[in-house]
Amino acid sequence: MNKSTPHLQGEMDHAFEYDRDLKLVYRCYGDPDGSPVFYFHGWPGSRFEGQLFDALARDHQCLLIAPERPGYGRSTSPQHLSLTQWADLIKGLADHLCLERFSVIGLSGGGPHACATMACLPKRVRRGCLLVPMGPFHAKLGVMRMNPVQRLMAESTPFFPMLTQIALKALCPFARSAPGLVFSVMRHLLLPSCDQRALDVPGLQPVLVKNMAEALSGGAQGMYQDGLRFLEPWHSTLATIQCPVKIWHGHDDNIVPVEFGRYLAEMIPNIEASWLPDEGHFSVPVGYAHECFEFLDR
Repeated sequence: MNKSTPHLQGEMDHAFEYDRDLKLVYRCYGDPDGSPVFYFHGWPGSRFEGQLFDALARDHQCLLIAPERPGYGRSTSPQHLSLTQWADLIKGLADHLCLERFSVIGLSGGGPHACATMACLPKRVRRGCLLVPMGPFHAKLGVMRMNPVQRLMAESTPFFPMLTQIALKALCPFARSAPGLVFSVMRHLLLPSCDQRALDVPGLQPVLVKNMAEALSGGAQGMYQDGLRFLEPWHSTLATIQCPVKIWHGHDDNIVPVEFGRYLAEMIPNIEASWLPDEGHFSVPVGYAHECFEFLDR
């Protein structure tokens, strides 16, 4: 890290104003003097999600920078941002922090944002990790294996985006006010047994509940904007990614099925992959995040 980098504390919010109306709020975790890594949260998510990897980042001497996308939490934007614009925003934040080179981690819905950053900033991104990443919606096998709720949204959004927006707005107040109940319902009705066990890991569910409540604190706009970005033809840039990449995906994931990960692995040139039997959407980050940081150490 450049010596002129501002001091970054973990237990406080930082704000980067890209222009008058566009603000990125982020938190930092791990080692303040470590190698910089941008962490892109899931769908939905917030700056608090990085707390899940605070200890690992510290152990591996990484400074984990977790920005929340506009529409989530306290980050704002007057207009929809494309994936390319997101990458430009990260470039601006890296410049602001005096970071010439950095790595990226994309978890779930953060996967497309990590891929866009790697593709658009080849001279800046050192390494990339994709944990249970979302893939392009035209990878139909992935959509077919989603749980019923995820599949309904994935299949309807390309044709009826306004209906998706209405549904998210209707569900958001309930999820925001009772995130613990949302996880309980999801756990018992939608998740495979490996993910149910993962949610029993001490300290995990309180962070997830806090993360969801913050993500939806300003409404459903962040989720809707993410959905529009997922629909972009971002698969066309995957072959241009130059940095080393590794992907982890579980065979039993029914939120972002493994077929999405396999599609990304076929398209990204310099990639390693771990396909994990009997693992799901939550159990992979819980059980294999240490491998992610080991990959970044290389």
